[in-house]
Amino acid sequence: MSATDRDKAIPPQTFLRLLFSLALPISLQFLLTSSMAVIDILMIGRLHDAAVAAVGIANQFVFIFFVIQFGVHSGIAIFTAQYWGKEDLSRIHQLSGLGILAGFAIGSVFAGAALFFPAAVISLFSSDAQVVRLGAGYLRIVGFSFVPFCVTFSFMTNLRSMGFAGVPLISSIVAVVVNIVLNYCLIFGNLGFAAMGVTGAAIATCTAKLIETGLLTAIIYLKPYPLAASVKKMLSFDFAFVKRVATTCWPVFLNEFFWVTGVSMYKLVYARMGTPSIAAVNIVATFEEFLFVPFFGIFYAGSILIGNSIGAKRYERAFAYGKFMLLVQLPMAIGAGLVLILCRHFILGFYNISTAAYDNAYYLMLTTGLVFWTKTTNFTTVVSVFRGGGDTKFGFFMDLSAVWCIGVPMAFTGAFLLHWPVYGVMALIALEEMFKLIIGLPRFFSKKWIKDLVADTETSPGEIS
Repeated sequence: MSATDRDKAIPPQTFLRLLFSLALPISLQFLLTSSMAVIDILMIGRLHDAAVAAVGIANQFVFIFFVIQFGVHSGIAIFTAQYWGKEDLSRIHQLSGLGILAGFAIGSVFAGAALFFPAAVISLFSSDAQVVRLGAGYLRIVGFSFVPFCVTFSFMTNLRSMGFAGVPLISSIVAVVVNIVLNYCLIFGNLGFAAMGVTGAAIATCTAKLIETGLLTAIIYLKPYPLAASVKKMLSFDFAFVKRVATTCWPVFLNEFFWVTGVSMYKLVYARMGTPSIAAVNIVATFEEFLFVPFFGIFYAGSILIGNSIGAKRYERAFAYGKFMLLVQLPMAIGAGLVLILCRHFILGFYNISTAAYDNAYYLMLTTGLVFWTKTTNFTTVVSVFRGGGDTKFGFFMDLSAVWCIGVPMAFTGAFLLHWPVYGVMALIALEEMFKLIIGLPRFFSKKWIKDLVADTETSPGEIS
């Protein structure tokens, strides 16, 4: 394939303006979503170790659900970005319908497990009876939001791919406010409400998610935005189109599935190391996710720009965007890691946890801060570049081999053979990130990840000059 864009070299300031115009609203939305988790953990952290561990383990199941949903919808969003560059709105409506149907199917499975077998789910990660009881109660309530929230996932990812990244912000702001107010009322029994502890946090989270789904849907259809379509239009796809989309999407889905199950294996190992260990991991993981907020905006904004460029047949521009992405995120990631390391005492001062949990969290923050830049670089290559460019299979096999051939064996070796503390185990697991760096960067510079998925005829990858 030959590049058709005549302005192959783009000024860095032009790229940065485009990138951050998309990244800012996406980052703000991730900030709002992450702040819900941070506030929940901070409030629950005023209770005891078991409460922190229970909510953290239950949220690991929620996290698995979110990541698998993300795998489905981000795979579809690859096509949305390219079809938006091609200006084909009817196909985008069909993609929206496909995403919602797939989301409902997966959401139903997770909702069934959360509603009918919550204790069995929590027991996979902890044998502490109090942790299992509290976590099961939390999960059963939150499970009611799983199926409706699939609609939110589909609308959010497609809106971002079309450049309307700021639209979901309104519903997310309302959801965060609802969650904070209800947490304040229900966890500790303020403003005349009964103190419900972990159960109160679950009710607050579930209510906020349901309101977010309803409000976002209303905004899209009342405006209306280009994504608004009738159910008939969204379901007007044929088998050939489904097959075309599925061919590219299945590696993304499997990528997220095997990645999140691998991460869940890490959590299982941490939990088996004791309640202070898993409580510390949950605290640090929450703040690591918070640090990722601005980077998530950059990752997805870069993916959108790359996908739109390929859909418009501007292949050299897509490659230039990828280079800028790698350069922009690196100094930011190093700085974020240093912030986490330097603020350890301040952050942990908010928690009423045991000395063992405090010490574990203190050194976990050091480990996390040191390897943070490797994670953001790998996210950039896999999520922004490879997925945005349509090269989903390579990203899948790279993540699969890193997690299951390096990360999971290292976790079990460090915990049960070497008997290292939890922060030592996390350091061993981080070897997977170094492996992905070694494999991913050469793939990027080869340009083989550039694939035009919406062209009228199939194109061969990596043939740009």
